[in-house]
Amino acid sequence: MRDPRDTDLTRTQFSLPRNPPATDGNRLAVLMVLRGSQVGRRYLLNENQLVLGRRGDRADLVIPDDPMVSAVHCRIERGGQPDTWQLVDLSSTNGTLVGGQRITTAMLRDGDRIHLGDTVLKFCYHDELDEQFHAQVDQMMNVDDLTGLPVQRVFQQRFHQVLATAVRAGSPLVVFMADMDGLKKINDQHGHLLGARAIAVTGRRLGAIVTAAGGVVSRFGGDEFSIFVPGIGRSVGLELGEKLRAAVAGEPVTLGGVSAQPTMSIGMACCPDDSSNAEVLTRHADEALYRAKADGRNCVRT
Repeated sequence: MRDPRDTDLTRTQFSLPRNPPATDGNRLAVLMVLRGSQVGRRYLLNENQLVLGRRGDRADLVIPDDPMVSAVHCRIERGGQPDTWQLVDLSSTNGTLVGGQRITTAMLRDGDRIHLGDTVLKFCYHDELDEQFHAQVDQMMNVDDLTGLPVQRVFQQRFHQVLATAVRAGSPLVVFMADMDGLKKINDQHGHLLGARAIAVTGRRLGAIVTAAGGVVSRFGGDEFSIFVPGIGRSVGLELGEKLRAAVAGEPVTLGGVSAQPTMSIGMACCPDDSSNAEVLTRHADEALYRAKADGRNCVRT
């Protein structure tokens, strides 16, 4: 079962405990999403079985945003022979198709396409060269070059998934919108290279704290960041927000002997207090961010 605390979406690659790196004689079985909300993601099949479905609290490989996919839809498991895999339908409502044929149980062959509702996955084997290629594609598609954080598309996919799980479980979640203060002044006085350096350093500082707290942070655009952290409510969220603010303001950013001191204004919203809807929560956090700006910047508001 996938660890629910796993929030590392800096790659499309999703992996349970890893096998040794692939070589010519050691192929890795992989699922690739060809169509669906997570198009481009890869899943390495490293355990004896993997359950696919729509429910994040019941499936190992979650397929969100596809109402044709059952909560627990099908299972991929090792076959009776080495290096073989089979697909088992788990009494799904709309069926599991391989090669256009509805199946109950089917042995998978290299290149087979699996249809679950409107989602299409490809089962295949990768060798070392395949892995090197896809690792580079992953980096280009899913990681922000400047900060090393997940891009916004990846963030939003995980946000909706984790929020849905939190709502079903009745557990809290906080959302932050954060914006750097005075970046234009840094650019005007010291140049855009130092401004870019300030964004990069800020992203790394935020990422270290948020990841340790079990959340995800992404650059929303320019010098603004979006963050969610599951499992904490308003009071702990405010403490975390203050920790984020202090981390940005606590140390200057230096490039080529020139230093600047950025700060950050932060707005926070809470689920379920403010809303259980992703868009509404984001709007509440954004409105709180504007209040932080209006209150003099370099502060946290709800």
